[in-house]
Amino acid sequence: MRLIDRRGERYERLLVLERAPNRSKKDTNARWLCECDCGKRVIAYGQDLAREKIKSCGCLNAERIKKHGGARTKIYRVWMAARQRCKNPNAPAYHNYGGRGICFDSAWDIFEIFISDMGYPPKIGKWWLDRIDNDGNYCKANCKWATPVEQGRNKRTNRLVTALGETKSLAEWSELSGLPWTTIRSRIERYGWPADEAVTRPRQAGKKLRI
Repeated sequence: MRLIDRRGERYERLLVLERAPNRSKKDTNARWLCECDCGKRVIAYGQDLAREKIKSCGCLNAERIKKHGGARTKIYRVWMAARQRCKNPNAPAYHNYGGRGICFDSAWDIFEIFISDMGYPPKIGKWWLDRIDNDGNYCKANCKWATPVEQGRNKRTNRLVTALGETKSLAEWSELSGLPWTTIRSRIERYGWPADEAVTRPRQAGKKLRI
C-alpha cells in the first residue's frame, strides 16, 4: 500500500513531526511521532490519527475526565487498571494480559466511549470488569460487569479437566500433581495429550508426582 506522508499534518491537538520506527517486522502499519499542544510527544499509528481515535497525548481525555469528575470513581480506576494491564509493559500484571496478546480496544482509550459501551455497573454490591472469553480482548462484545463470584468462575485456572475418572479445575489438578497449571493446560490444548497423562506425567524423568 502507498504510504501517506503525514508530516506537518495536524490532528486535533497533535502535530505530526516525523515517521517513527515500527515495533517489529510484522508490524507494517506506519507509526508517527507527534507533538501535542501541551508539549508532550507521543507515537501514534497513521490509521488511528486519520480515524480520530487519537487526538492528543492523553491530556484531552484527562481534561474531560476531570470535568465530569470520573477520575476519583472506582469505575475510572477499574478502566485505568485494565488499560494498563494490556498496554503498559511496566504494569505488574502485563505478562498475563498484554504480554500474552490480550488487547484493549483502542476506542476505549477514551473513557467516555468505554462508559457509553459498558454502561454503569450495579450500585449495590461488589463488581468487576470481566471478560466473557478469558482469552479474548477487552472490548464491548467480550466484557460485562460481574460479581467477584462470577469473575472467579471465569479464571483460567478454573477450567475443568476430566482425568483419572474425576473432574477438577486446572488449579486443583495443579495442586494435586505439583505441576504448574500452565503446563497441564498446554499439554492438553496445545499438544493434544490425553488428560490422564497430562496430569500424571512428571516434567523431569525420575520425578514422582503426588497423585
